[in-house]
Amino acid sequence: MTLREVLQIEIWSKETSRTILRRIWKVTRPVAVASGILILLLGAGYAVECYWLTSGEREAGKAALAKIEELEQLETNSSDGFDAMNRQAKASVAIAEQKAWTLRDKRAVGLLHLYRWELETDHENRVREVESRAFVAKKHLTWPSHQHFESQIRESQIQIYRLMSSVLHKELD
Repeated sequence: MTLREVLQIEIWSKETSRTILRRIWKVTRPVAVASGILILLLGAGYAVECYWLTSGEREAGKAALAKIEELEQLETNSSDGFDAMNRQAKASVAIAEQKAWTLRDKRAVGLLHLYRWELETDHENRVREVESRAFVAKKHLTWPSHQHFESQIRESQIQIYRLMSSVLHKELD
C-alpha cells in the first residue's frame, strides 16, 4: 500500500460523527429536559417564597402589629402596664413566627421582632434615665441636660417608629 492510498482512506466521516452524536443525544435529551423542568420549578418556588405572604401569617402579623402599636402608645404616654403589654406583644410575635412559611413571612416576622425590640429597649432606657435622674436629685447633683438634642433624639425615634409601622403595614397588606 502506497502513501497515496493510505491518505485516501477515510478514517472519520460525517456519518460516523452523526452516529456518535445521535447516541449521545439519546442519553442527554432526557437529562436536558429534566434539568429544564427542574430549573423552572426552582424558579417558581423561589418566586413563591419571595412574593407570597400566607394568609395565616398575614392575620397573625396584623394582630401582632396591632399589639405592638398599642405598646408604642403605652411607651410614648409613659403609662403603667408596659410590661404586661410587652408580654402580650411578644406572644403575638411568637404566634406569627410559628405561622411563617415563606421567606416573605419570615421577613415580616423579623420586622415585627425588630419593632417590638426597639420599643422595649427605648422603654428600658427611659426607665433607667428616670432612675438615674432620681438618684442624682437625691444626691443634690446636677444632671447634664441638653433639651435641644434630647428633643431631636426623641423626634428621630418617633420617625423611626412611624417608618417601621408603615413598612409593616405595606408588608402585611
